[in-house]
Amino acid sequence: MISPPLIRLTRVGKQTWCQDYSDFYVMYKAGETLEITVLQGSPPIGETIPEAAVELPEGFQMTLTGNKKGFSLKRLSHLDGENPADVLTVTDFEIEESASGEILRIRQKGHLYARHIWGTGERYHTVDLRGSFTDGCVTEKFTQQGDQTYMPIPFFMTDRHLGCFVNASIPVRMDFRGGLTIEQRTQGNELLRETWFFSSPASILRQFIASTGSPLLPPDWTFGVWISANGWNCDAEVETQLQALRQYDYPADVIVLEAWSDERTFYQWNDESHWRSPSDIVRRIREAGLHLILWQIPVIKQERNGEPGVQLLADEQEAIERKLCVFRKDGQPYRIPEGVWFSGSLLPDFTNPETCRWWFEKRKHLLDMGVEGFKTDGGEFLLDDTVLLHDGSSGLEAHNRYPGQYIAAYHRFMAENGIQGVTFSRADSTGAQMRPLHWAGDQLSVWSELRAQLRAGISAGLSGVLFWGFDIGGFAGELPSGELYLRATAFACFCPIMQWHAEPRSGQFYATHPDGFVNDRSPWNLAEKLNDPSILEISAEFARLRKALQPYLVREAAYCTEHGRPMMAHLCLDYPEDENACACEDQYMLGRMLLVCPIVEKGVTSRQVWLPMGTWKHYFTGETLKGGQSLTLPCPLRKIIVFERVMTDEA
Repeated sequence: MISPPLIRLTRVGKQTWCQDYSDFYVMYKAGETLEITVLQGSPPIGETIPEAAVELPEGFQMTLTGNKKGFSLKRLSHLDGENPADVLTVTDFEIEESASGEILRIRQKGHLYARHIWGTGERYHTVDLRGSFTDGCVTEKFTQQGDQTYMPIPFFMTDRHLGCFVNASIPVRMDFRGGLTIEQRTQGNELLRETWFFSSPASILRQFIASTGSPLLPPDWTFGVWISANGWNCDAEVETQLQALRQYDYPADVIVLEAWSDERTFYQWNDESHWRSPSDIVRRIREAGLHLILWQIPVIKQERNGEPGVQLLADEQEAIERKLCVFRKDGQPYRIPEGVWFSGSLLPDFTNPETCRWWFEKRKHLLDMGVEGFKTDGGEFLLDDTVLLHDGSSGLEAHNRYPGQYIAAYHRFMAENGIQGVTFSRADSTGAQMRPLHWAGDQLSVWSELRAQLRAGISAGLSGVLFWGFDIGGFAGELPSGELYLRATAFACFCPIMQWHAEPRSGQFYATHPDGFVNDRSPWNLAEKLNDPSILEISAEFARLRKALQPYLVREAAYCTEHGRPMMAHLCLDYPEDENACACEDQYMLGRMLLVCPIVEKGVTSRQVWLPMGTWKHYFTGETLKGGQSLTLPCPLRKIIVFERVMTDEA
């Protein structure tokens, strides 16, 4: 008696095949990309075949075999002079079932053959994910993020011209330690849906970005200099900063006010003892040539440190009665759990059009007075898998999706009111390029965090985030040293967004100084507190250099938006066949012409630089060098190593 095959392979259409497992089936659709969908239910009818060899772009071939789990990808054309080789072998699709037979989780396992693996979102611990993993979950982690992230994106690509996007809002775990595992919890009949791309890293990234939403070009002024500190909570604080800009000839384009509101509703200005006339202070900010961005948080707050006030209580009651906030399945409003930032607060449901109308009617007066953007902080607070949103999605689906829904609502609000504004966000996921800008979140003022910020910016770009920045010198804890601050300033000058910021003056990592101590990371405050005038002198030089760079950055931003290229780009995007460029994790291209090599180590006055093939001119010395070589170059504290690509006739 002949045993039936374990897996039946069926040809369903000209470019479509089906593997029939006992509890689910896998559909393969080949074209410019390879689309793989795992479903439960009745498989489609077709011709049973023993095996199939499927031709794919870039000389790839997929092999499917009856009676064998999974599939394999082989590159038949030569790459880097190597013989044809396996690129991916998926050996199994595993499922976990409940006692009643409900599929709860799917796990795809196999082997990924690559020297380098990039992507999966903004990563602080490494740029190359080979030997690492991500849990794929949006996480609010205050400083020292390690392998956690505010911005996971279920996409990766390799140096072997292969990329993968798992099209899921449910968090996707990707593990590259000793093989490849793609795992997620499941909901509904579609268990897994993914797209495989075949091309160079730059082309794969463009295809991924195009498939997840058209990038949005920020206004020109966003590429100037940003100033910010949480301690600016009144007219006098803002006036002090405006005076400092004039006094020290420090150019700036954007001011961010975090502590502007009543700290309860987050749409009303604080009382007259802080802001005598909000419209007047906004006018003075605008007259100083600055664009104003105000801090926001997506909560209807549960006040724990004082009286909530009549307006907040009314908002809470209305949100519950009209079901404008997120609700649990038992009919009770969801509240942020204990131990989490803003615990006890309600979450507005931005999938509900009525919520958006209600929420932004209360903020319309801010646009009317001249506000041009919002620092859309938070969004990581939806931590109950069983809640049900207005659009029908569960908490399991909505956790990663929520930050993007929140940020997108602010973009619609500004666009509907004729404002070409921006959001500045730390949390997000797939499609972040449609909601610029983003920053690295909260880090301590220490060297290890500066290195993490550099990795975060490069990895975010490799995941489709086009415009990104960080807090110069760190956000939290003791003040940075002058050396750390100036190295960070130099790095930020050649970064998509250049801004400094500081935590509240009584921040949770900042308790060693008396009340009233100013912990701003402004160059004038640091020069005073550290008794080092050179901090202000050199910082102002970099700010003026940034202004000189701004026209270039504006041009490159337009190119990046049109062509799906991160402004802060890993060298693999321009030099995919250069192994030294692919292995480099501490240099990047700023736009298409500038090679940036920051110093992120204490006490270092020179560093090794890899110059890819071509001709390069040192940005500061004017020296011209041939590429294809590694050099150790000096870098004094008031400079940064940057090379400009020289376009020759041969190029």
